[in-house]
Amino acid sequence: MKRAPTASAALRLAILAFLLLGSSLACSVGEALVGRGGAQPTPTKTPRPTFTPRPGAASLATRTPLVRGTLPPGVSLARPTEPGASAAAQTVAGTEGVTGCTNIVIYATETPKAASPAAPLPTATPGTDTETNRPTRQAGPRLLPTPYVVVRPATLNGRRGPGTAWEKIGKAKSGDELIILGKSEDEAWWQVCCLANQPAWVIASEVEARGPLASVPMLAAPPTPVPPAPAAPAVVDPVLQVTAAPPGTPMPPFDIARGPEFPIQRDNNILPIWAKVYEGQPPYERPIPGYILKVFRDGVDVSDNVKSFADRPFDKTGPNEGLYEYNLKFEIRDAGEANWRIYLARPGGIPVSPPTEFSTLGDSYRNLVAYVAYLLAR
Repeated sequence: MKRAPTASAALRLAILAFLLLGSSLACSVGEALVGRGGAQPTPTKTPRPTFTPRPGAASLATRTPLVRGTLPPGVSLARPTEPGASAAAQTVAGTEGVTGCTNIVIYATETPKAASPAAPLPTATPGTDTETNRPTRQAGPRLLPTPYVVVRPATLNGRRGPGTAWEKIGKAKSGDELIILGKSEDEAWWQVCCLANQPAWVIASEVEARGPLASVPMLAAPPTPVPPAPAAPAVVDPVLQVTAAPPGTPMPPFDIARGPEFPIQRDNNILPIWAKVYEGQPPYERPIPGYILKVFRDGVDVSDNVKSFADRPFDKTGPNEGLYEYNLKFEIRDAGEANWRIYLARPGGIPVSPPTEFSTLGDSYRNLVAYVAYLLAR
């Protein structure tokens, strides 16, 4: 005899049927979505913006390094590589599938230089080191400073020979520096340059010698001067009342270097005479002080005893008077027409130059401006 189904058994059957129905529905839905026995649909992705590389960039897709513009000398462009790696392995991590990704590496390489003509080898210059081109020391004695003397007294005579028996040829003043040319055998005199534009001897005890004195050569003395003949009695000029030099006496120390000249013509009855008393040759001319100009008008002494100066440079006449240099001036008013005789003298009237004459008579009356230059020559 069969029993009737209980309530619990009926409940289990209902649950089982529900599960079977759910499984069947799930399979039907899956087949509907993918299709039975057909190709699987390709999933689509959300479109992304693409990157377009700028002109001149190096792209992984093209594999060709491009450069914008011109690389500087010594720089080249290359793609980085690693030994044993494939091209795919060279892709930068994280850039797979991304269009326009760039990877540029710049290498500094040595740029070959263009061939140029070979530069000429340096040639040796005489007197130089061929490697350093520096002056080389020349053979021979080393140059030494020039020896010289400094004058100590206020004035010092220079003579033609090493002794007081020789003639005076010039003077130096305190502080003058003179180059030493030689020394006497007894070393008591120095020969120096220059006085009155010529070598002269000065006594060693009156100067201070400086410099490399050991190199000064010893010079033989010139011939001893001949003693002068006994002086003849003085002759007085009866007209000029001037004591003339006795015959046979030496020439006066001053020569007339210029003049008498008449730079301009003037008829104002005033006669100026400009005189230049000096020693040396240009450009070493030097005024000499202490001399006077003796002036005679028709035999009458009209001198003013004004002395030449040397405490300043030469004065000059005006531009319209020729710019003559002078350091002694004589001037007389009411000159008139006359014969004139002049010479340079020491105070007291002792002549030291040859006399010179000129006239202001007749047509020469307008020669009332005269110039004369006296050079210490002996």
